[in-house]
Amino acid sequence: MKGSCRMHACPGLSCPFTSFPRFLYPRATLIAAILAASAAREAVAQSEEAVAGVGDAFDAAELIPAAASGLPPILSGQEPGARERGAVVPTPPPVDGAREWFGVSNWWTWTRATGDWGGARAALDDTGMSFNGSAITEWSDVFSGASGPSGAFRFLVDLNLTFDLEKLLKLEGGSVFADFQTADTTSGGMFHGGFQPYSNIAIDGSITQLSQLWYEQWLFDRMLRLKLGKVDANTEFAYIPAAGGFINASAGFSPAIFALPTYPNPSTSVNVFVYPTESWYIGAGAYDGAATIDGVQTGSRGPSTFFTDDLSDDWFFIAETGLALSEVGPLKGMRVGLGGWWLSGEMPRFDGGTDDGTGGVYALAEARVWAPEGTDLADDECAQGLWAFGQYGWANDEVSLVSQQIGGGLSLSGTFAGRDEDSMGVYLSYVDFSDDPAAGLGASEFSIEVFYDFAVTPFLHIKPDLQWFLNPSGDASSDDALVGTLRCTINF
Repeated sequence: MKGSCRMHACPGLSCPFTSFPRFLYPRATLIAAILAASAAREAVAQSEEAVAGVGDAFDAAELIPAAASGLPPILSGQEPGARERGAVVPTPPPVDGAREWFGVSNWWTWTRATGDWGGARAALDDTGMSFNGSAITEWSDVFSGASGPSGAFRFLVDLNLTFDLEKLLKLEGGSVFADFQTADTTSGGMFHGGFQPYSNIAIDGSITQLSQLWYEQWLFDRMLRLKLGKVDANTEFAYIPAAGGFINASAGFSPAIFALPTYPNPSTSVNVFVYPTESWYIGAGAYDGAATIDGVQTGSRGPSTFFTDDLSDDWFFIAETGLALSEVGPLKGMRVGLGGWWLSGEMPRFDGGTDDGTGGVYALAEARVWAPEGTDLADDECAQGLWAFGQYGWANDEVSLVSQQIGGGLSLSGTFAGRDEDSMGVYLSYVDFSDDPAAGLGASEFSIEVFYDFAVTPFLHIKPDLQWFLNPSGDASSDDALVGTLRCTINF
């Protein structure tokens, strides 16, 4: 969800201050860049043995937390799959009069820290090649209820390049996307003793990989969309743009969809979306399911396990249908969706037996319930106002640690006068665990998250985030956990 009605607004971002001295902008941004760069050097030094993912030995108790740390598709340059007929149109670069370069405009007003590269960036855009990059750094501390070391530093650097084949090759409706990521959780993952990850960039170890490489084609007057290649499934299925500002992993997608091939392990896939009307979509995808059961690191691999069964013959199938409506009574920009998924292969049950595959269902809804006077509601890039959203997921609790999950919240884009690019929100999530004693969890876990995302500059956001977990991992005898996170995001 875009943070404001301005061009290149950072999605789902926001902070508690209403002003910031301009002479501090460069220093704050430089500090953020140094943190990201030093962390990146450390990740590159990691051996390939430390790549994130489920271990070779299948352990049901470790399955879902590894899969549930998915990152919502909100990074600079990444657009979620279209839910309405017609391609997602990227925001155009600034016109010459507002060029983002030294001597033309003030550095702290740029939407990207590196500007337009003296005009080279705009020239690339004109030829059909669009480069974007971002770095997220964060520090979390468990104020109470810690089950181990309470603090942890993490980072994620994302670089991506989009090729507009209509400009490059005169191929109407075609595009290619390549995405490189390096990320690390230096001192481990979660220390709150809970089930739901309190960071959606936390991984088990580190990655340095080409996370996505796909080709997309629109056909038949944009009534059909095909996407082939290595894809993060959460950019196509189960995502909720209105929840994009939250960092609790459950807000990205329901943890009941434990096998979803997403960050840090996207996988080779075939995706087909049909748009019978302007607002109705039907989509389905077939993904390499090697990561969930067989522990294959699909995020750092090519399509080999998609075409052969040398390491894995598991598949992940998912389908979703929904409506994207511009107006329903007082609600604006409303979307409702219903989906189902199936993971093939032999799935170990908690009772010691096996199932020939397993699956589940999910539902979601979001809508803008209020907008400031004068908001251009017809502009898809403008998200000013108050958004409400909800989600539900169900899975077979003979196999899945999660029986069902219910979540929802409110997010406000544009908080106070003069703070159009700030945002804030509250998110609640209830997870009902499997009743099987062998699952090793209690009855349920409840979490609340609140954040305020402060736009220091259009390209630099600082987000203080607070989360509280009631009955972590369903254990009523455990202390409730309170976790604070300070996240910095810079787009370049």
